[in-house]
Amino acid sequence: MNNTLHTWVNASDFVTAVLLVTLIPALTSPAVAQGVPDALEEVIVTAQKRSASLQNEAITVTALGAEDISRAGGIDPEILGVLVPNLHVGEETNRDGMQITIRGVSGTDVRNGADPTTAFHVDGGYVPRLSGANAYFFDLERIEVLRGPQGTLYGRNSTAGVVNVITRKPDFDSFGGSLEVAAGKYDLFRTQGALNVPLAKNLAARLAFITSDRDGYRKNAPAKDGDDADEFGLRSHILFAPTEHTSLLLTAEYYERKGVGGVASYHSFPGDTSGLESPDPAGVNAIDTQGYRDNSDTNFRLELNHDFGLFAVTYLGAYREHERDFLADADFTALREIESFVGETMMSDTWTHEVRLTSTHEGPLQYIIGGYYLDEEIDGDFLVGLTTGPGFPAGGGLPFRVRFVDQGLTNESLAGFLHATFDLNDQWQLVGGVRYTDDEKDKGGTLDDVGTTADTATGSFQTVGIAGGPTFFLAPQISNPSFDKTTWEVGLNFSPNADNLLYASASTGFKAGGFNRGSQAFPGADSLVVFKPETVTAYEIGWKTDLFDKRARLNVAAFYYDYKDLQQSQTFVNDAGTITNQTINATSANVWGIEAEGTALVGHSGRLSVALGYLDTEFESFTGVDDALVVGFQSFDASGNRLTRAPEFTATIALVPLIWSAPFGGTFEPRVQFHYQSNVSLSILDRPFEQQDSYTRTDVSLRYQSGGGFWYAELYGLNLENEDVATYQECFDFRQVGAATRQCERTYAAPLTWGARIGVQF
Repeated sequence: MNNTLHTWVNASDFVTAVLLVTLIPALTSPAVAQGVPDALEEVIVTAQKRSASLQNEAITVTALGAEDISRAGGIDPEILGVLVPNLHVGEETNRDGMQITIRGVSGTDVRNGADPTTAFHVDGGYVPRLSGANAYFFDLERIEVLRGPQGTLYGRNSTAGVVNVITRKPDFDSFGGSLEVAAGKYDLFRTQGALNVPLAKNLAARLAFITSDRDGYRKNAPAKDGDDADEFGLRSHILFAPTEHTSLLLTAEYYERKGVGGVASYHSFPGDTSGLESPDPAGVNAIDTQGYRDNSDTNFRLELNHDFGLFAVTYLGAYREHERDFLADADFTALREIESFVGETMMSDTWTHEVRLTSTHEGPLQYIIGGYYLDEEIDGDFLVGLTTGPGFPAGGGLPFRVRFVDQGLTNESLAGFLHATFDLNDQWQLVGGVRYTDDEKDKGGTLDDVGTTADTATGSFQTVGIAGGPTFFLAPQISNPSFDKTTWEVGLNFSPNADNLLYASASTGFKAGGFNRGSQAFPGADSLVVFKPETVTAYEIGWKTDLFDKRARLNVAAFYYDYKDLQQSQTFVNDAGTITNQTINATSANVWGIEAEGTALVGHSGRLSVALGYLDTEFESFTGVDDALVVGFQSFDASGNRLTRAPEFTATIALVPLIWSAPFGGTFEPRVQFHYQSNVSLSILDRPFEQQDSYTRTDVSLRYQSGGGFWYAELYGLNLENEDVATYQECFDFRQVGAATRQCERTYAAPLTWGARIGVQF
């Protein structure tokens, strides 16, 4: 409480000023700005891979414009957890292991070969490693979040939903651009900008950049502060349209993320008598290993479109190179006689290709037919180090090491799909779709000439031993599973008039299976090496409506999911004390819920947005769960527990009370945003110490926009409550070389921050 009060006192002048200028307009009657809209603008999305009005799409999708994201303080995927109902975002420290949970369905495994459950796309190109998701949040046009399985148009690994990041494209008509500079708490200094250049009547280029430098949120002395920022991103588009029917878009992107990186905090648990937890673990947590992060993404995309009259053909090809290099403290303390670290170097090279034929003719039948191919290769070297001191049973400061090496790990996926709608009449429409997906995965492991030991020169393997000394355990990593699935969708839409759409659908989704550490090369191999695909059958009904002469908009959906073999990640400690992450299958799980999103113009010039979500989730049948704080197999029963990262209630309310006239022909626009999330579980066993309590988050801002819109300035404050919100937790028990230490780690969202930004648009 004292720390919170101290923070509020330090911030009081800034926060008071922002609150006053935000609330005074709602209590007085200043001159209202002219030219405010008298109806909500139409929102165009490409959620189903063709342009359409949001209100005409029979699917639950949230469309966030660049201005919406900017005013909400969004600079990375974390903002989606604030603005989108029933969506949770967590991150696993230096790996940048982003975990996006939609409607309680989460891809919790962040290992190299693991697939996310939410399909993440940038301008249509698939991003297989969510550890690079931060690379794309600048110079945006909008972000579309599709909730629910998208097995037909998006295929594998979209059982939770899809996030589409859509960047701004070149404009043939005008030279222009933007530049913004921001500064704030923790010595934040961020710049971003873009330049649009018409090169010819049918040729244009757009160049965008972002930089961010900030001190860390976490005081980790004697190590440097963690959760800092040192980022640089660059994107270039070249658009060529030789005819009105043909266009070619070439894109190149580069992004790097350096600094100390994310740092976990020690978190106490029942029976913990170590006294190691800081009184303020979210802000102060001493560690003795100096970490670093050096991650980068290099991307190239090509999109070719040609309209043949009756149909259009689209080819989208993408190449992505994701590199990760990090080092971090592994026991999250500097207070006991043990030194530990975890580090990794990793590279993922991915090619994706998609070809689509989309109908463009008039008529009751409209369709999209296409094919998709993905080819990814991963090389990685993951190392866990532990050195015990003389106070431990092992003694002697033995440098114990566990190493996982991936050499030539591959993921390959091939799919074909068809999606169609048929207008029965002016009001009724049938929807149908089908997709076949074939996946093959290979760990890359090989055996030596004798056929009994891992070939460490060419294959993937695991070792356990003493640094510079003997190896106790050497195991090949050999597994080559394949999976295939046909997914489908059927639906019925009803539009009684131009302002209302009612829809009902049933659909299926599929997430490919995979492999854990281990090998299938020998008889009697552990049955947990390969885990099954997860599948879902989803039922949804929805209503979209425009009200009061389009001054208000309301979209409501209710849904029920029946999951089979839901993939869940857990930490396991075997009898030798080796810590590994495993993915296991929950036999069955159920999810049902309700969502509502509304927007309305209020008063003379105000605007109100509301996003509400309710979730009821349950592992219907889930046995074989292990407690990572205990060595060996326990096989607990988690049946009846709620799903992880699935809060029962989420709510966000954003209000611009009004826009009023300011000096020199400009305007003032205050904004208040309130977010609530109920208690959420961060672990399968759902014990009290593995939960994040309910919390609120209040954000405020005040923007001045000059007359003519050439420049703007804004003051903002985020998370005024200064809540410590845990987004990720993992526990385990070190027993290597006799060093018995149990511990839990947590990572946290950003604390109270404030700042100012100024920008120009030309």
